Amino acid sequence: MKFGKLIIIFSLIAFLTTAGFGCKGLSQTQVQATKPVTLEYWTVFDDVDVLQKEINAYKAARPYITVNLRQLRADELYPRLIEALAEDKGPDIISVQNRRIGEFASKLVPMPPSVNDTLVTVEKTTLGTNTTVNTQVRPMVSLSQLDREYVKAVRDDVTRSGQIYGLPLSMDMMAIYYNKDLLDRSGVPEPPKTWEEFQAASKKITKFDKKTGKIIQSGAALGTGNNIPGSDDLLYLLFRQSGVGFVARDGQAVFNLSSQSSGQIMDFYTDFANPSRDTYSWSAEQGDALESFLNGKVGFFFGYSYNLPTVKARASQFDFRLMPLFQLSQDTPVNVASYWIQSVLAKSKNQNEAWGLIDYLTHSKATKDYLDQTGRPTALRAYIVDQKAKPDLEPFVDQILIAENWYKGRDYAGAYRAVEDMLTQWLQPSPDPDKADEWHQTILNQAAEKINQTL
Repeated sequence: MKFGKLIIIFSLIAFLTTAGFGCKGLSQTQVQATKPVTLEYWTVFDDVDVLQKEINAYKAARPYITVNLRQLRADELYPRLIEALAEDKGPDIISVQNRRIGEFASKLVPMPPSVNDTLVTVEKTTLGTNTTVNTQVRPMVSLSQLDREYVKAVRDDVTRSGQIYGLPLSMDMMAIYYNKDLLDRSGVPEPPKTWEEFQAASKKITKFDKKTGKIIQSGAALGTGNNIPGSDDLLYLLFRQSGVGFVARDGQAVFNLSSQSSGQIMDFYTDFANPSRDTYSWSAEQGDALESFLNGKVGFFFGYSYNLPTVKARASQFDFRLMPLFQLSQDTPVNVASYWIQSVLAKSKNQNEAWGLIDYLTHSKATKDYLDQTGRPTALRAYIVDQKAKPDLEPFVDQILIAENWYKGRDYAGAYRAVEDMLTQWLQPSPDPDKADEWHQTILNQAAEKINQTL
């Protein structure tokens, strides 16, 4: 790995001492290599302050590069991109959610084998200044390096037809946030370790209004689709942990092909939102799951590491804790990967410099600096052991090597809606109680068809 080194292979070394950067005496090659370049960088969830700090460090040795870092909301990124590309004003670098690489692929350019990198050093002397211009070729991450140095989810997500379409600054996967104060008041002495213990704890925590029967305190935010962030991931995890196919290797939805097993998994999940079940602890009326947890009204919330800063900032009124995701079998653990990939637009006129910056941010000592400052889980295997020693990261990093992405099509939003609708419909009574099985099979079939249409 090339951590700590910005340069590995030199194909051209151009060294020149002059009276000042850009003055007469620079060769034509050096003038071209240090021509002013402006990179437009659009990002979403990444900590822009820390990211800007690392970008500034990169620019210090490359004063001819300007980087305009812009943060957008996740829901406005794609529409803004389409609008900008139509006007030929798109960014050079963009953060792409790993579920949406297929949607963005036609607009991205694959990573080159290497980039030209020009470093400029200006030193003051008694006679003025000495400027050193050093142009080199820096190799990019190869497929073998990607496989060796990054966790499996990255390799599976960023490669298409043997080419790499981007690299992540960090990784994210699911863990469980819980309100220890609610557990203590409800007589739950220790956090659950299995799904069965979780059901029992959730039942103890859940409280109802004696007059209306409405939930006033939820054991767990689970069971619905429309108000639980990552409900598709939770359902996928339950299928995978149960050994039942959710999607095939080619991305095709197959959960409708195992009707009996699929029905049992759907029941397990939706029973938390079914008033007729003893595990009933959540409903569509509860509002957003994260907001309810932040307000101290939910015992267990299934979330990602990117939720942690928000929880720390807003959940100060109660003692919240973290624990790894429950597993049905410790021999075959499963978790889900959700993260952002830094990629270069095919329309960029500065692809060489854009890829050079991405390589620096995602595959150098700067990556470790970024992770340490943001407290985000690593996508690089080299830092996993170190992060496991950190309490806030251990519950996420504990299962990072087995995290995977379930969706690889062209319309994740459409696939997500299909899962959400499937969960909503499953909670509705069958039009004909005598044909409930057929009704449920229809729901599974329709959802699978909708997902497959997005591939």
